[in-house]
Amino acid sequence: MRKPVLKPFSKVFLVLAISFMLVLTVYVFLNYYSIEHDLLDFVKDYGLFAIFLISFFTDVLFQPIGPDVAVIGGVLIYKEFFYSVFFASLGSVSASFLSYFLGRMFRNYGMQKLNSSAKFHKWRRIYAKYGLISLSIGALSPVPYVPMCWIAGLFNVRIYKFILFGIVPRVIRFATLGMIAHYVNMSIS
Repeated sequence: MRKPVLKPFSKVFLVLAISFMLVLTVYVFLNYYSIEHDLLDFVKDYGLFAIFLISFFTDVLFQPIGPDVAVIGGVLIYKEFFYSVFFASLGSVSASFLSYFLGRMFRNYGMQKLNSSAKFHKWRRIYAKYGLISLSIGALSPVPYVPMCWIAGLFNVRIYKFILFGIVPRVIRFATLGMIAHYVNMSIS
């Protein structure tokens, strides 16, 4: 099998992106509660646009705060269930596709660079067997979803399967979370 060749710019971009995400993850872990409070204030000040931005950036960057904060904050602050879920889903879906296509862009480079070819093919077989289930679990649970999208792109999952097993469950999760927040808010009011 021929090894893929990345241009030097792509290698630099990959190293910078991974370094940025590691630094961001450490920063968020150290300042979790203040960041969560700031995000809710951002939703309060900027509304639906803030819900979209928070959902997009929390899903595209590997860090511990998820877009759930935007969905719940939008429903509780604005009492707008449909719009909050729609804009959070729109941001998350956009981030999911970006992560998927980044995974496709760096397809085999990262995996083959880190592992032997035999180990890479073993992982590929395991992903072929369990990958779509793990993508759905990542979309429905608080497990970090970003790596699932990257891996789906890395292993060249067909786009319709990515939508069916990743995007649809993600939207269902936000709708369910929004409904729960809406009913809890109505019972409190």
